[in-house]
Parts: sequence; C-alpha cells; structure tokens
Amino acid sequence: MTIDVAPETGAQLKTRAQAEGVSISVYVERLMFEAESRRIQLTAFRQTINERVGSLNAGESVDGEEVMARLIAEMDEPGPLSGTR
Repeated sequence: MTIDVAPETGAQLKTRAQAEGVSISVYVERLMFEAESRRIQLTAFRQTINERVGSLNAGESVDGEEVMARLIAEMDEPGPLSGTR
C-alpha cells in the first residue's frame, strides 16, 4: 500500500522510525496501535467517571480522593493498554 504524505511529514516519519530502529511501516503501525489504545483507555476512563457520577446522583457517597487515587492507579497498571506490544 502506498500513502501520500507531505514531504516534511515523510521526512519526520523516516527520522523517527530510524531513531527507533524500525521501518516506516512498523513505526506507523505502532502509532496506530498506540492511538487506538489511548482511545480505548479514554473510553474506559469516561465510563468509570460516568458510573461514579451516577452513584453520586443515586445518593451513594464516596471519598473523591480515594476514587481519584484508584483511577490513577488503574491508568498506571501495565497491561494491553499500556502502549506496549
């Protein structure tokens, strides 16, 4: 497959791919994977926030600092969404 990009963009892709020691196609695949992983992680984060808001609206009380600490810990956990293959 061939994808046309501006010469400046092509040069940046080549430079970054070389810096990582991979081909441009592998580098672009990594970018796509990382973008999809971030999208999935953000969707899960938003869902968690919406669930927490729903709990608060239902009258359940939770310490906000505790909730944020859990959310941050979940984001820092290694796993399929950490951006590594």
